[in-house]
Amino acid sequence: MAQLIEDCLRIIFTELKNDSNSLYSCVLVNRYWCRIAIPILWKNPYNHKNISNKNKFYYTIINLLPTSSKQYLLDNNIDLPFITLSNQPLLLFNYISFSSQISSKFINNITKSLLKNEFDLDKYKKLENEIYKLFINNCKFIKDFCWETTQSLHKYSGASTCFSQLCVLTIDLQFVNSEALFGMSKICQNIEDLKVHYYSSKRDSLGLIKFLDIQRNLQSLYLHFKIKSVRKQSIQLSEVIKRKSVTLKKLIIGPTITLISPEFLPSLINLQHLEFTNSMYMSKKEIVEMQEWENYLSISSLPNLRYIKTGLCLPLRNDYKLIENSHGNIREINICRRRFNNKRDPLHSEKLIEVIPKHCPKVESLTIDAELKNLSGIREILLNCSQLKKIKLSSCNNKWRLIICDELLDILIKFSQNNLYSFSFNRWKFSVDGLKSFFENWRNKHPIIFNLYPDLGSFTIEHQVVMKKYVDEGVIKKTNCLEHTLLETNFRPQ
Repeated sequence: MAQLIEDCLRIIFTELKNDSNSLYSCVLVNRYWCRIAIPILWKNPYNHKNISNKNKFYYTIINLLPTSSKQYLLDNNIDLPFITLSNQPLLLFNYISFSSQISSKFINNITKSLLKNEFDLDKYKKLENEIYKLFINNCKFIKDFCWETTQSLHKYSGASTCFSQLCVLTIDLQFVNSEALFGMSKICQNIEDLKVHYYSSKRDSLGLIKFLDIQRNLQSLYLHFKIKSVRKQSIQLSEVIKRKSVTLKKLIIGPTITLISPEFLPSLINLQHLEFTNSMYMSKKEIVEMQEWENYLSISSLPNLRYIKTGLCLPLRNDYKLIENSHGNIREINICRRRFNNKRDPLHSEKLIEVIPKHCPKVESLTIDAELKNLSGIREILLNCSQLKKIKLSSCNNKWRLIICDELLDILIKFSQNNLYSFSFNRWKFSVDGLKSFFENWRNKHPIIFNLYPDLGSFTIEHQVVMKKYVDEGVIKKTNCLEHTLLETNFRPQ
């Protein structure tokens, strides 16, 4: 019976894992509750935003430092509050040992706070080093880590145990150099999900390439370029991605894809998720490099592709060919240029709308550009994509303020299949009567999500009254049209 009670308490306390103040109150009830609740409270306390006394939290962690670390800090004139050199344990638990994560941001915050924001880089690095030692020596087999420090983590005595089972890793190359990556590659060889942030062209990428190459089961890769890379390193990076193609299922590159060679694209035969964006402004050299992307897009066949998204200002014309060569497995498409009219090619939209009904019978979510002249293509999509659940259409027509687009609503009523339940329209204009007719004809079907993102002048109080009527009657399950009283705050072009 006692075991049953403990199991029940553990379930209750787990439900409170994101409410640190309530969970802390449970700790104070009695020793029995405390023993059960403490491991849950300390499993990942670093993301809690409602900790009422952060200083007390920080002091608890500092007093877990070994005596040698405390003495080292005192010898370097780092005098921390409430720290004691006593060998007698002042704390009932080794709280750090319950932690499932190490947070670089948290360690940065605690270091700055304990130094009282004193700008002394030497003291900062020394204190940060001792805190990292504490966590790495006590945290076992963490799964997820965001690497945002210049400390040589791989050299710590507990690193081989702490990081050996790491499978989700974010690397910020502002802080992490090739030497550190070489060292960590000897410990971490089973990363499944890797995110890399580039910020400086001066950083040597050889360590990253080595780190990538040694991973045995890399399934997801996100490359975030904020700099102009060295072309040689760009090619090496492309080659290592090619070597990971057997396991790689998800690839995201941005915000500038021209900083990497696209030679890897045809090799991604097992890729399921592809997402890439590009900066709004490109040099002549980047325009030439973009042509290289166009060429590889036209010859690449990704038979297992399920999701594709291209950025709002990406001037690609051949991304639709990935859909054409996808073997009919795509579930979600998000391709539009709606925010940047000068980057939008009407012919591209026509081709995209033409290939979707032919090659995407399993698509469930669709976000594309469309105009009035594309309505027959929209009809074909509705007829042939029987699993479609969500559709979002964006218009870039400069004359859209003058055009009532009720014909689109008529097509949606006539040809939408039973799965479709979510509609979003960006910069489309409908009449009040057109909306009434649409919702009346939809009344006997399932409730829908209906979102509008029009210009300020195209959605009136009369439109709002209509929307509220059908929300109240249950025809519309959810809409953005009634979220604010002032339309100006809600209906801006997206």
